Amino acid sequence: MDPATIATLTGSVLSVITPYVVKGADEFAKLVGEAAFAKAKGLFAALKHKLSADPEAADTMARFEEKPQRYQPVLQDILSEKLAKDPEFAAELEQHIKGMGPVLEVVQRMKEAEGVVGIEAGRVASGTARVTQEIDVAKQVTGMKIDSIG
Repeated sequence: MDPATIATLTGSVLSVITPYVVKGADEFAKLVGEAAFAKAKGLFAALKHKLSADPEAADTMARFEEKPQRYQPVLQDILSEKLAKDPEFAAELEQHIKGMGPVLEVVQRMKEAEGVVGIEAGRVASGTARVTQEIDVAKQVTGMKIDSIG
């Protein structure tokens, strides 16, 4: 796997597991929904299991769980190194990421609104979409308008 692909995969993995760790399992599940939560949990478990064989990586993972913002750069460095040396592990994590699909979240808080749409899409092939609308006075408000799903 080339360095650019490794960097992208590492960034994708960290963009999923960091909010999972920062927010905690319950809050993360509320934020992204049960399906995305289950996939993030699976990704985190796979990563933790693989890194447990290396004392430095396991220690970094434990510290990341306690202080994710501080140890994210260290974990990123270790993960990049592991992915470069282990194509099977890289492929496994890539499958986890691809299986998640995109996550769309729209939060709209307004005093007054008219003609508001949270998400409008022609086709959604996979992923999770969530719209939260808190509007005091509203006319013609739509949470989601999707022409085709699947």
